[in-house]
Amino acid sequence: MRHTFLLLGLVWLVSSCATVINGSYSQVRIKSDEAVSYIYKGDTVVNKLDEPVTFVAKNSREPVIVSIFNEEKSKRVYILPKKAPVYWLNTFSPYLSGYVVDEITGKKWKYPKKVHINMDLPGNSYTPYFPMDSTLLLRRNKIGFNPFSFGLAYHPGVEISYERLHNDKFGTQLSYTHFLARDNEYARNAKGFRLNIEEKYFFRSYEQTRLYISLAAEFLHKTHDADLDFYTQTASDERFYFSERKKIEKTFYSITPHIGIQHYLSKKLVVETYFGMGLRYRKTTHSQVPNNYHYYISDWEWLDIEYYSNKQEARISGNMDLSFKLSWAF
Repeated sequence: MRHTFLLLGLVWLVSSCATVINGSYSQVRIKSDEAVSYIYKGDTVVNKLDEPVTFVAKNSREPVIVSIFNEEKSKRVYILPKKAPVYWLNTFSPYLSGYVVDEITGKKWKYPKKVHINMDLPGNSYTPYFPMDSTLLLRRNKIGFNPFSFGLAYHPGVEISYERLHNDKFGTQLSYTHFLARDNEYARNAKGFRLNIEEKYFFRSYEQTRLYISLAAEFLHKTHDADLDFYTQTASDERFYFSERKKIEKTFYSITPHIGIQHYLSKKLVVETYFGMGLRYRKTTHSQVPNNYHYYISDWEWLDIEYYSNKQEARISGNMDLSFKLSWAF
């Protein structure tokens, strides 16, 4: 019987993620857009500077009530708790028992670590993060480059970009890529370029990080050589198979929505990455290929990327973008 109680106790602890990992208290840092003083649980904290003030609150389902005032304004803010991220790990607990344990202990709740309050906004308005320092956004221009574009297999090149912020929410980015040659079937003796124009909307700005969505339009023109597999067919249906090096011309038009992130490593150095999926019209032609040459897959595979990349055709296909760049703001 004692072993049974011990086993139940272990299941109780191991299966309840928030109870085990989440603490009983939260440290809440509060900051306002102007110098204010705070009243929390009857204690007044006088803050002459526009600096964050830290309070310690016991985690529960009830809001933390803070009064904020200065000589001209005052307001009361109810900081609401949220379920701790570790609470959702109970999905992997035996028979979902972790949810029951965390409900009983009440430790599934946690208050935001950072709270920013705008004194001019009415009601119980606050953001669960500190906004970006407005001085960072005074540098409206960015010049960037992609350090990984040199080593790409399909379209290696030198990629540079210029971004102009129109205001705190909207910006336009222009990118240009000059293609480089590689000894493979996608870039041998490659020549060409890619132009991209992207309209960005920044929907959230943290202290050093900005999140955005965008719509990018791209034009690509490229020529390169590749060893293509052909066969010819005689009047008696006899086939002759061979490989020849031919010049390929590619033209792409793409429209792709992106979701991206910019992180300020310093006031001027910015790292950025984005991901997107969209549509592409692609036209691929083979130069100086006789009409009796038939292009084919020499070694059948479930997905022969080389074959479909160099196949002569015009079609609409899906497009996936994934990129990384470093930028200098000025």
